[in-house]
Amino acid sequence: MNFLLQTIVGNEYQFVPANDVFQATHQLRTNKKICSLVLDLDYFPQQSWELVEHIKSSKLYQVPVIVLATENTDILRHKCYEYEVDEIFFKPFNPVDLIAAIRSTVSSNVLI
Repeated sequence: MNFLLQTIVGNEYQFVPANDVFQATHQLRTNKKICSLVLDLDYFPQQSWELVEHIKSSKLYQVPVIVLATENTDILRHKCYEYEVDEIFFKPFNPVDLIAAIRSTVSSNVLI
């Protein structure tokens, strides 16, 4: 998924890949230029939700969260609403729509 995201957003944004939630957390703490988090829920789902909850409940991060998921269920949609996820895309998704969502939520050009 990192390669796909790099291909999709690489022309407009600097993409910082993170292979797991711990790397993503580290990048958020150390790279103050990060403007958005694109999170694939299909990998490490429990840890991913914990990261979303941490980001959304912390005053340290003012980062929009865009979620990618395979499963399109009411439960998942409700959870995204509950955690105040900024955008959700279900696979397969249209890359043009993802770029438009990123543009509407970001103010700089570094993406994780």
